[in-house]
Amino acid sequence: MQEINQEIEKREKKVIKWLKNPYNAMLTIILVFAFILRLYYFFITKDQAVWWDAAEYLNMAKAWAFGLEYEFLPVRPILFPLIMAIFFKIANNEILPRLFLVILSMGSVLGTYLLGKEMFNKRTGLIACLLMSVFYLNIFFTNRLLVDLPSLTFFTLSAFLFYRYFRRNSKKSLYWASAILAIGMMFKLPTISLALVIFIYILITQRLRFLKKKEIWIAALIFVLVLSPYLIWGYVNFNGFVITQAAAYNEAPENYFLNWVGNMNSYLSQFHIFLSWPLLITFILGLILMYKLFLGFDLVIKGNKKLQRDFYLFLLLFIPIALVSFTLSWFENRYILNMFPAIFIISGVFILKIYHFIKQHKKFLAILFLIFILGFIIYLQISYTDNIIKQRKDSYMQVKQSGIWLKENTSPEDIIISKSWPQTKYYSERRVIRLPDTKEEFENLSSSNSDIKYFIVSIFETHPEWSYSYPSENNLTPIKGYFADSQQQQASLVIYRL
Repeated sequence: MQEINQEIEKREKKVIKWLKNPYNAMLTIILVFAFILRLYYFFITKDQAVWWDAAEYLNMAKAWAFGLEYEFLPVRPILFPLIMAIFFKIANNEILPRLFLVILSMGSVLGTYLLGKEMFNKRTGLIACLLMSVFYLNIFFTNRLLVDLPSLTFFTLSAFLFYRYFRRNSKKSLYWASAILAIGMMFKLPTISLALVIFIYILITQRLRFLKKKEIWIAALIFVLVLSPYLIWGYVNFNGFVITQAAAYNEAPENYFLNWVGNMNSYLSQFHIFLSWPLLITFILGLILMYKLFLGFDLVIKGNKKLQRDFYLFLLLFIPIALVSFTLSWFENRYILNMFPAIFIISGVFILKIYHFIKQHKKFLAILFLIFILGFIIYLQISYTDNIIKQRKDSYMQVKQSGIWLKENTSPEDIIISKSWPQTKYYSERRVIRLPDTKEEFENLSSSNSDIKYFIVSIFETHPEWSYSYPSENNLTPIKGYFADSQQQQASLVIYRL
C-alpha cells in the first residue's frame, strides 16, 4: 500500500512540475476550454437528425451490428461504421459514436498544437491550437456523424509526425506517421492528400536520394500493411481495387482545369465566412510574410531549413484544397477541413510577429494587442458556431420522426419509397427504395411488388415535380403528416399508403 501511495505521489509531483511550465499550463487551459465547448454543443445536438451521408455510415454500422440488410458501396470507407457497429453492440443509440467524435475533435486541437510547436515554437502552437479549438467548422462537424472530422485529426497528427522525422530524423515518428495516415484513409480516402504533400516535399528537398533510404521503404510497407485489411475486404466485396472503385463514384468533370478553377474560386470566395474577417486578414498577411519561399525557391532545393519548413507548410495549405477542387465537380466546406491547421499556424506566426514588434516599444500594448485580436477572433467564431449549430439542429427532424413512426407502425416486411432513403431506412429499419425520377418507373415499381406499401413526399432532397401532385391525382390516403410551422399549415413531409 505504501509503495502505491509513493508511486501516486511521484506522479502528482510530475504533473505539478509539468503544469508549472506556463506553456504547458496554457495548453491545458485551452484543451479544457475546447472540451467544455464541445461538450456543451454535444448536449444540444445529441438528439438531432442525421443527414444523408451520416445515415449511410449508420446503416453500414447497423448491418454489421444487427445483421440488417444494406448494400455497401466502395465510396464509403469502413472504419467509421465498423467502430460505430461496436458502439451499437454496447448501447443501441448514438451517444457513444457522438462522444467518439468529441474525442477525435480534441485530437485535432492537440494535433494542431503539436504541428505548430514542431514547425515553429510553443507560442505559435498555442495560438494555432486556440484557433482550432473555436473554429466553427471543427465544432459543427464534431456534432455530425460524418468522416470529415476524423480525417482532419489523423491528417494533422500524421503531418506532425512526418515533419518530426524530417526535422529530427526520428524513424519512429516516420513509422507512426505512416500508420496513422493509413488509419485516416480508412475513415476518409481524401486523407491521402497528405501522402502527396510528403511525396512532393521529399522529391524537392531530397530529390531521388530518398529512394535509397531504408526507413522510407519500411514506412511504405507499414502503410500498406495497416491499409491491407481494408483493401482485402474491398477486393472480396467488390471484386477489385476498392480505392479506384471509390474514385469512380465521383463524377468526372468534363474539363478538369475549368472545374479546378471554378471550385477554387467557390472555396476562396467563402473564406471570409470560414475564418471571419480578422482571422482572414491575419492569414493573408501571414501568407505574404512567406514571400521569401517564392523568391528563393532554389534555396529550398539547396537545403535551407527555414525555407524547407515554409515549403512544407505551404504544401499542407495548398494540396488538400487543390486536390479536392480538381477531382470533385462540386464543393462543400467540410471537404477542405484538412487545410486549416496550416492556416492557423500561418496566422499564429503573423500575430506573434506583430506582438514582438509592439513589445519592443511597449510590452503592455503588445499584451493588449494579443488579448484583443485573439479575443475578437474567438468571439466571432463562437458566435457564428452557436448560431449555425442551433439554426440547423432541427434540420431533417421530420425525416427522423417519420422513420421512427414507420418502425413502430409497420411490419418488418413492408417496403417504403422515399427520396430520403438512407435516413428513412436508418430510423425505420425497413427496406426503403429510392424514389424514381419518372412517374412511369414509380408505377411499375409499386405495381410489381405488393410489399411496397408506403410512399413519402417531403420538402427534403430534390423531388421530381410529378411526385407532389401524384397523391391527389391518384387519391392516395395520407396516414401521417409533419409540418414546418406550429399552426400546421405548411406540410413538410407526408406518408401515404399505397
